[in-house]
Amino acid sequence: GYSPGLFALTLAKQLPTQLVDVGELEISISRDQPRVEATVGVKVFGGVENEVVAKSRLVVESDVRLRETYESATVVGNSIDQPEQIQYSRDLYVVYLDDDLMVIRDASGVPEVLVRKK
Repeated sequence: GYSPGLFALTLAKQLPTQLVDVGELEISISRDQPRVEATVGVKVFGGVENEVVAKSRLVVESDVRLRETYESATVVGNSIDQPEQIQYSRDLYVVYLDDDLMVIRDASGVPEVLVRKK
């Protein structure tokens, strides 16, 4: 599937680690909006690790469909709100959900597997 955050993360991971060292992606889903917060640690040129955080709104549209809309990002401590006219949005379809595993797909059909962190 496509999301701006995953695109940037994939691109950054293809660069040599001496240029950009990307940590593990952690996604938190809460009850309050914006419900989704994706966080990843990034070191540029071997410097201090900074967190990059993307926040998105997650709205239930039906029993199996959610709508995710990216609202803001925080890079090097600076929060950037996206104007409503250019916010990226996508429908997500929940394929399977249990206590530890959630498989979702977007309109392209490509699955994303989310595993609960304990």
